Amino acid sequence: MTKYKCGRFLSAICSVAITALVFSASALAQQSKPAQIQVQGSGSASVTPDAFTVTFVLEQKGETVSKLNTQLQHHLNQLTDFLLEQDVPAKQIQSMQVRLAPWYENAREGRKQQGFILTREISVTHNHIEHYDRIIDGALKRGVTRISQFDLISQDQQNAFKQALINAIRDAKSKAALIAGELDVNVGDVIDVTQQYGGRIMTSSKASMAMADESGSMPGQQQIEANVSVTFALN
Repeated sequence: MTKYKCGRFLSAICSVAITALVFSASALAQQSKPAQIQVQGSGSASVTPDAFTVTFVLEQKGETVSKLNTQLQHHLNQLTDFLLEQDVPAKQIQSMQVRLAPWYENAREGRKQQGFILTREISVTHNHIEHYDRIIDGALKRGVTRISQFDLISQDQQNAFKQALINAIRDAKSKAALIAGELDVNVGDVIDVTQQYGGRIMTSSKASMAMADESGSMPGQQQIEANVSVTFALN
């Protein structure tokens, strides 16, 4: 009986010792974790639009799909020939978007299907921003039903984004240094950095078209943005 009690006593002591050891290891790990700070950096760069992109819509209504397709193809060929004559590169004319939908009309008997609506979208990018009015007027005379989008763009967006990214990193470093200075510590090595998102702030389609008016005024500037999240060690 005495031997059994001693065994239980020693087992309890071992259990307490192991628990204390685990707790000590956990506390040591927490104490050894370096102090760190995470900051968000944002940056931007300005670019002046030097090109434009426009999406034309060709649309035909009728009872026979094959006939609609023939008519639509005719207008597409006319439009493409015109764009090429205006020095728009063939690779900057995209006409892959095609949609077919039922065509309904309201009648005395109720809503009735009259046939089909065949729609095709043609996206065009032109490097001569001053020719936008000529391109649009000519397209509307060659079967284009409407314009679904018009935007001024810059061909130097990649370099502008690189500069915006550099500015975002500098902003993150500046914020980290400011916070560390107030805490009387020093900024150490970079522990982690993540590029969050980037994009450009553009004016609306109507505003963009109004900017490039007959007076020849400049179309303004666009802002290319970049954002990063950086974690620094604190010494």
